[in-house]
Amino acid sequence: MLNFNVPLHIQRERLATCKKCKFFKPLTQSCGTLIVGNTVDPEENSVTHYKEKIKLCGCIMPIKTKFVFSSCPAHKWFALDWKDEEIAALDEFIHRIHKANKIEPHDLHQLYEWFGKMTKKYQLPSGCASCIRELITEFRRQLNKVDK
Repeated sequence: MLNFNVPLHIQRERLATCKKCKFFKPLTQSCGTLIVGNTVDPEENSVTHYKEKIKLCGCIMPIKTKFVFSSCPAHKWFALDWKDEEIAALDEFIHRIHKANKIEPHDLHQLYEWFGKMTKKYQLPSGCASCIRELITEFRRQLNKVDK
């Protein structure tokens, strides 16, 4: 199984930072109020942090801190080596190919380019359907698009 999680020491550092934050909720281990679906008041989790209005994510932090693409809404820790634009482009790409009935050769090549950027391991694309599904699933997990 593929796993693009951050190294354990980074996860621990991120979680330790969260636990020191005044917005961390120890009971739910979340950033602000634990959010399940939409909230009635969109401002409910908005707070002012160093004169900046931020929206707390409501995520379960022991899970969120594992993901390469995750970042703190209060800017206390960031996604590893990825710009917001790159994460958004990957998100759009993965959403598009996840919905497709089959993957086109140019999309397969691009999928493995993203894989190379993520792992720093560059390899030729595999035609194995289960390998491709596993790779797409892991990207979706990292982008918080699936529960695993």
